[in-house]
Amino acid sequence: MTTPARHARSTRYDRLLNAAAGLAVRWGFDKTSVDDIAREARVSKGGVYLEFPNKDALFKAVVYRELARYTEDWLRRFEQAPGEWGFARMIQHSIAAVHANPFIKALLTRDQRIYGSFLLRNPDLLALVVSMRAELLGQLQRVGAVRDDIPAPVLAYLLSVIGIGMVTGAEVIPAEHRVPFDEAIGALGLMLDRGLAPPAPPDQDAARALLKSMAAKMQATLRTRPPGAADNGAE
Repeated sequence: MTTPARHARSTRYDRLLNAAAGLAVRWGFDKTSVDDIAREARVSKGGVYLEFPNKDALFKAVVYRELARYTEDWLRRFEQAPGEWGFARMIQHSIAAVHANPFIKALLTRDQRIYGSFLLRNPDLLALVVSMRAELLGQLQRVGAVRDDIPAPVLAYLLSVIGIGMVTGAEVIPAEHRVPFDEAIGALGLMLDRGLAPPAPPDQDAARALLKSMAAKMQATLRTRPPGAADNGAE
């Protein structure tokens, strides 16, 4: 049962995350102060420190929440798209979900404008993204949905690099050589399906069920308050 005190703390927590996210996109992490966040969230500065010991812990909670939202968006895109199971479709929708979330795009590209010095002090965040991807790929290999002659950590690294290139290509490729994002991601899907498909046709139902299960596991992990946030379990 949710008590009024617990509800108030939950509301304060969410308001602080919303305020920190908005200000970081607007000004960047380094230029955003705890005072700024408290004012934007309409919370006292003391209320900020009841939830988080410092600004880094608050911002880490923002990143965890955005990773959970990205995972939810990715799975939604995959489930709503027509067609059979395909490794390429999984990756296509993963990259499209990154492209649609400025926080996750900035995380994967180490965007200094938004993240500033934060990632230098918190290298575990990028490691978390790649390790979750490696775990998913390893599980897909075990059910025969992905070729298993390339180690899952290697695949996770390569796909992360490709994904970063896909979402940042428009920033570095001359305009006359760019292609529409949807066209590029479709072509990438064909290449991945042909390059990473297992020798035998996969069990599509098993692969789809595994993907949903792993996505749910990722979301549960990310929805848990990250280390550093106050527990707030005591009444």
